[in-house]
Amino acid sequence: MITTDLELSEYAPIIERKLARAAESIAPDVFKSLLGDPGKSMLRAIMEGVGGDSISIWLADSAESNLVVTHSNPNEELVGLTLPISEGLTSLVYASEQSICENNVYENANHSKRVDDTVGQITCSMIATPFYFGGALQGVVTCVQIKESQDASNPAGFSARDLGRIRRLSTVIERLVNYRLITQLIGIEL
Repeated sequence: MITTDLELSEYAPIIERKLARAAESIAPDVFKSLLGDPGKSMLRAIMEGVGGDSISIWLADSAESNLVVTHSNPNEELVGLTLPISEGLTSLVYASEQSICENNVYENANHSKRVDDTVGQITCSMIATPFYFGGALQGVVTCVQIKESQDASNPAGFSARDLGRIRRLSTVIERLVNYRLITQLIGIEL
């Protein structure tokens, strides 16, 4: 059994403060390196497991005026896309810190068409959950099902179980990013 090392635990408050400061300074374009191949593989596996067509991580910019796509699989062309913090369901999840699972998203007046217009597809179903690291809210993880045109049939949709899987994924990615930040701050390679 592992017990708390009292010699190390006295540094916990300092490490927590440094971790929070490091997380605040992570620009969306730098985030991809923290995610690494293990994080990208996990995102892809969960997306496929819930029957999603695309999964993305949106981070708030330093001014908290926009959410910026920092990772998107398979739609790499979305990386760098910004969404005003006051627009769309993704921003609503960020502002409320509450997850959503919605089918027939394209019928929701609050749904932003910005991503649909960029990729030329229609978002049918969406799971969106808050994304934390460094002890604070940093963005949103979204997983969507799409269709190519208005005339195409809708995909099966997401369930409450799928939402649970995406929420757990968000927690695992949070822990991975925290781990990567801490090892960089301390200067150790494990």
